[in-house]
Parts: sequence; C-alpha cells; structure tokens
Amino acid sequence: MFQRILVPLDGSSRAERAIPVAARIARASRGSVILVRVVSTAIEFWPYMAPQPTFTQMANTTALTGAEQYLSVVSKTIQDDIPTETVALFGPPAPTILAAAHSHQADLIVLCSHGYTGMTRWMLGSVAEKVARHAAVPVLVLREGGAVPAGPHPDATRPLRALVPLDGSVHAKTALEPAAFLIAALAAPVAGALHLVRVIKPLPTA
Repeated sequence: MFQRILVPLDGSSRAERAIPVAARIARASRGSVILVRVVSTAIEFWPYMAPQPTFTQMANTTALTGAEQYLSVVSKTIQDDIPTETVALFGPPAPTILAAAHSHQADLIVLCSHGYTGMTRWMLGSVAEKVARHAAVPVLVLREGGAVPAGPHPDATRPLRALVPLDGSVHAKTALEPAAFLIAALAAPVAGALHLVRVIKPLPTA
C-alpha cells in the first residue's frame, strides 16, 4: 500500500529519527523514500529589514544550496536497495510539506514531532499536528523521546502492535486498512497485531 514515503526534515537529529522507520516501511513494501527539506526565505528571518532583491536572492540561493547538500549527505544513510529522492523547497513548513506530498504522489508521511506541550505548543504551533490534520494521506508521527520502530520488536515473543480506536462510524473504520499495512510493514518479517478499541460512554445512573 505504501509505495512512496515522504519524510520531512529540518536539519535536526530529532527529525532524522524518522528516516530508518520510513526506510523499513519502504523495504517491506518495495517502495521508495522521499526526503524533503523546507527552508524559509531570508526576509522571514529579518522581518524588520526592507526587502533588498539582491541580498534576498543571494540568501535564498545559499539556503537552498545548503538544504540540497544536507539532503545529499542524509540520503546516503539509507541503504542502496531503497530508491531515495531528495527535494529542497522554500515556503512555510506545513503547507509546503503538504504540497510536496501531493506533487510527489506520496501515500504516507513519516515525521517526528517536537513534543511541545502547553503554552509553547499554543504559541509555536506544531508542524506535525498541522500536517497530520490536513494531509490527504496517512501520517505516522513519532514523538520526540518515544519509541522508534525501526527494527524487529526487542521481545521476540511479542508481536509489534498498533491500537486503532473506533467509534462505530464509517469514518473511523477507514483507519483499519492503513493501520494493518503499517503494522505489517514495521513488524516484518514476523506478524504484527492490531488492537481494536471501542469506548462506550456510561449511561448516567438514576
């Protein structure tokens, strides 16, 4: 099912934690990985400066070249048997990632969140949350500091498991098929398992 897996990167080791997970899924599905680095224009870094076309163009060219070089280096960490593409783009992170997923026909996005909570999350927002909310394809979000299913389950007696919450609606059931494909790819070569959960709201007592 997942033939083209897109991985947004921001140059941090945190974001790069998504790469081996995407590579594992791509290998199981005989698919490919698309590494995307989104950079902002120079004027966004210095909003108090009046636009200067020559300076902005030079800064943009430098930033884009740096992003392309970074992606070239990072792509070499993926095994040769997995086809890998690299894409460097300008723009606001979340909308540009979504546009890249559409234009490159990605059918899965794998990315790592910052793990912000509370006021910081409210002020800065979350690129991962925006991508997951608005993407037209499934999105696997890895929490910072959380487990990274980049290899077989450490306990050979236990299958890798995914939990799928259901509420009885057709909309909720659409998560079943991608969840099954995802857990099968991550658990390969052994079998994984799906846990289906339905929460029933208790009736008020008399």
